[in-house]
Amino acid sequence: MKRVLFIDVRNALRGQIAEAFFNYFTDGMAEARSCSTMPALRVSHRAIQVMAELDIDISRKFPKAVTQLMLVQADIIVLIGKGIYPRAFAPTLIWDFEDATGKSLDEVRDLRNQICQRVLALLNEIHRTSTDRSTPQLQQQMLTEFALSI
Repeated sequence: MKRVLFIDVRNALRGQIAEAFFNYFTDGMAEARSCSTMPALRVSHRAIQVMAELDIDISRKFPKAVTQLMLVQADIIVLIGKGIYPRAFAPTLIWDFEDATGKSLDEVRDLRNQICQRVLALLNEIHRTSTDRSTPQLQQQMLTEFALSI
């Protein structure tokens, strides 16, 4: 089973949305977690609201700090946004979504939709590489090249 770790600065919105979509679409066949370098006190109300519009409940989620165990257990590490120094986590992918703090509900919806599309693309790539008979090193290189193309 693939394990994905989404890391963002506060883990209040972007990472929570990415985690929720990933777990929703994989239905237990893979697993995502999200965490933060500087956890917020709570998940953004706007994140909860825009996900509830799609019948995905993240109201009981909470921001978590990144741990060494999370990093070691992850097959894929996705950094979200520019607020994190990439070399600190050796990410597989970097998704440059801007921070939505203070943004309107429509802007958060737009961000949610962009994250959904990126998660679906990641899942398609995971599926493609898992059915490929290439070596794990080549699969890692293909994921990195895929990330640079989007």
